[in-house]
Amino acid sequence: MPMRFLVNSLAGALCLVPLAASAQSMTVIGGEATAQECYRAATLAVQLNIASRGDLESCTFALDHAHLRIHDRAATYLNRGIVNAAIGEFDAAKKDYERARRLAPEHGEIYVNRGNIFFLGQVYDKAVREYTHALELDIAKKHVAHFNRALAYEKLGEFGKAESDYLAALELAPEWEAAKTKLSRLREKQARDT
Repeated sequence: MPMRFLVNSLAGALCLVPLAASAQSMTVIGGEATAQECYRAATLAVQLNIASRGDLESCTFALDHAHLRIHDRAATYLNRGIVNAAIGEFDAAKKDYERARRLAPEHGEIYVNRGNIFFLGQVYDKAVREYTHALELDIAKKHVAHFNRALAYEKLGEFGKAESDYLAALELAPEWEAAKTKLSRLREKQARDT
């Protein structure tokens, strides 16, 4: 079973990096059983907001002992970063995302996750840059990057850009309730302010 890169997304307050609510996507290639355990732990961290130090240990074991190809190693760093973020270790997550970026700079999922860390740190301009870079690359869930960038634009007070990104997210995922809700609330806020 191929491992995958997880893409954190932020909704509600964010579409979740274990603080609010999260949607993530994955892509990885090959890998040993321990790297697969890390992938599963990252998946649960995203879907259920559940992670533990034990999950982190399985990821670290895979990185230290498994014979992984470069892309699998990058994915495992990314997945460990997601687990780190889920347990609130944002500096460690940031380091893991950077390690993944150095190994596989062409994977947009890395930049979405990096953007999420900046978003959570309230560094919205850097979050926008990371999401924009992700969108310039080939990522499976572009709607997530558009949505997250819209959230960051909203925090920056750039409501026109936020609206455009919510619309782009809905064009790619027309039934996504979180995007519909955020767009509706943004439009209501704009109407009240004018």
